[in-house]
Amino acid sequence: MSPTPDTNWILNDLVTFPEARHAVVLSADGLMVGASADVDRELADTVSAIASGMQSLSKRGAAFIQNEPTPWEQTMVSFRDGFLFLLAAAEGSYLVVSAGRNVDIEALSYRMRKTIDSLGPALQVAPRHNLVSPA
Repeated sequence: MSPTPDTNWILNDLVTFPEARHAVVLSADGLMVGASADVDRELADTVSAIASGMQSLSKRGAAFIQNEPTPWEQTMVSFRDGFLFLLAAAEGSYLVVSAGRNVDIEALSYRMRKTIDSLGPALQVAPRHNLVSPA
């Protein structure tokens, strides 16, 4: 697997948005690729695994939208004290951001999309291949 570029700096910038709390980039298979400075490795790994499952479940809901396949783009979960946003980033990666209850949802979603657009190919994560040789 080729090394991925350091995206932490732009995630740190993203969480300066009012009410934004944490940000993580993960691969499609649920591995943490980058995180804002306030997220330790254990939390990043946990959120990555959760977000990967959320994306998979959300994607399966496309048939409820319309009969023809439609690409998944974003999932938002509301909690009493805030929100969790999950967006498709680049090929093979997702962006997860948490925010407080008073966040401007539309403005944060726009900022997240602009962050993804500015990083472009840097967010692409190639699929992992089986690294174990057959016995």
